[in-house]
Amino acid sequence: MYNNSHTRLVNWAKIVLPLLALALLSTIFLVSRRIDPSAAIPYAKVDVEKLARENAVTRPEYSGVTDTGATLSVTAAMARTQPAQDQGASADQVAAKLTAPDGHVTDLSANEGLFQPNSNRIDLTGKVAMQTSDGYRVNSEKIELQTDSSVLTSPGPIHGTSPFGTLDAGYMQIVPTADGSGHDLVFKQGVKLVYQPQQ
Repeated sequence: MYNNSHTRLVNWAKIVLPLLALALLSTIFLVSRRIDPSAAIPYAKVDVEKLARENAVTRPEYSGVTDTGATLSVTAAMARTQPAQDQGASADQVAAKLTAPDGHVTDLSANEGLFQPNSNRIDLTGKVAMQTSDGYRVNSEKIELQTDSSVLTSPGPIHGTSPFGTLDAGYMQIVPTADGSGHDLVFKQGVKLVYQPQQ
C-alpha cells in the first residue's frame, strides 16, 4: 500500500510541479511593471551646437615617449582647437604625468593648458601644481612642458616644499640627468630654502 500511494504521489508531482512552475513564470511577466522607453535613458545636458561650433573634444588623452625614453601622459576635461594659434588646442582641467626611465615620477595639474604640437610644447597655466615622487611639491602660475625632451620649465616664481623644508625661487626647471635615466631639479633667481629638520 505504501508503494501504491508513493507511486501515485510521484505521478501527481510530475504533473503538478511543472504546471505550478509555468504559472509562477507567467505571473512574473504579467505582474512586472512596464518600462517607459522615454524615461529609461538619461540624457546629459550638452549644447551640441556649441560643441560643433567650437570643435571641442571631451576627455582627450595624449601619451608618448620623449627622446630620453621617459613616458608622458596628458589628460584634460575638455579641449578645443585654436586655428589662430598654429593649429594648437586649448584645454581645461589638465593633468600630466612624466615618468623617467629610472621610475622617477612627476605629476602636474593645472586649470588650463595650451597644446602646441608644432613646437612640441604644452603650456600649463592657472594654479599649476607639481609633485614629484621624491617629495617635492611646487606651485606656479605657469609651467612649460617640452613633449619631445621631457624638460619642464617654470619661467616665473615658484613656491613649494621639499624633503628639507620650504623653498621659493624665481625660476625652476626639470631636466634629464646626464645619462638620461632620471631628472634633476634646478632652481634659480633668488632661491630661498628654509630648512626644516625631520622630526
